[in-house]
Amino acid sequence: IVFPDYNHSILSIPSSILRYYGIDYGYNGLEQIDKCLKEKPRNVIFILVDALGSEIIKKHADVASFLMSKQKDTLTTVFPSTTTSATTCALTGLPPVRTAWVGWQQFIKEEGRHVVFFMNKDYFDEDYKFDYNVSDKFVKTKKLYELIESKNKDVHTHEIFPKFKQKEHTSIHEQVNTCLKTIDDNQKHFVYMYWDQVDSKLHDFGTRSKEVHEEIKDVNDAIKHLFECVGDDTLIVLTADHGQIDIEPVKIFEYEEITNMLRQKPAIEARATAFYVKDEYMDVFPEVFNKYLKDKFVLYKSDDLLNMNLFGHGKPHAKFREYLGDYFSIAIDKYAFNLLNKEPHKATHAGLTKDEMLIPLIMND
Repeated sequence: IVFPDYNHSILSIPSSILRYYGIDYGYNGLEQIDKCLKEKPRNVIFILVDALGSEIIKKHADVASFLMSKQKDTLTTVFPSTTTSATTCALTGLPPVRTAWVGWQQFIKEEGRHVVFFMNKDYFDEDYKFDYNVSDKFVKTKKLYELIESKNKDVHTHEIFPKFKQKEHTSIHEQVNTCLKTIDDNQKHFVYMYWDQVDSKLHDFGTRSKEVHEEIKDVNDAIKHLFECVGDDTLIVLTADHGQIDIEPVKIFEYEEITNMLRQKPAIEARATAFYVKDEYMDVFPEVFNKYLKDKFVLYKSDDLLNMNLFGHGKPHAKFREYLGDYFSIAIDKYAFNLLNKEPHKATHAGLTKDEMLIPLIMND
């Protein structure tokens, strides 16, 4: 088990970067990055490879030699160790407690629906259409780009995303080429580059699959090319939002004695799950949950979990507490709830194992 260390985590990367550009939220940066930024680089490139956790890299060390040679440190991600909370942290410089971006699907009481913020869709009813952007209304964030540009009129900011957002980027090699073209002038640039296919292939095929092996080789080779092509005036910082662990699914809706006590379906993630309990069952819910699942999940009162600072430090977002529900479970070992009536993932994340929580700090200094 690895708990998030918010003084030495994914949060520390944007903290260092933001301070370089004149913005300080008061969170610790990283000495390795701060040292390089003292050299006043013209360009800063911040790369996040989804799910490229430190333990995943080790499992595929024979094709990740360049990445390993440039790894300067091992950090923790946030909790839950998942894309929604961690990439939002990376792009805002704030921990989950302050953004209220907690997990893949969050119950929004104003809608009476479980919303996937990234897609503006209902998690349990994919055919339902919202006529407005739900996250913009309830949990709007300010990205690094806006913050940097507000203080630095001479800095050009850019984001480079995969084909789901920028159709020309069907490979990480294409993203690298775009990045190199972007900084090929005498202007100052901040670039955020995000690649998603390590995560997708881990979900579909598992942590030791040949598909993941080939994908990590592609990432290793593309990043090597990028590092070799930039000059001394460019700092590259690469990390992941989390790792993944091979899982055994648990069909929560087969435990009717548990689910009959709920006023809403479970929310957040398969390995970090919020339960909204009917008032009359509030006291007995832990007893019934533990009768069936205590060897697979640890159940907390959500208030107790909040007091542990697992979600970071600072004044909680006004909506944060309600998104945790009444009780919150964290998976033990390999287990994950199957929350949809679909084929479950082979591997996933959001828990507190080292495979999920540890992420690399990779730099070109």
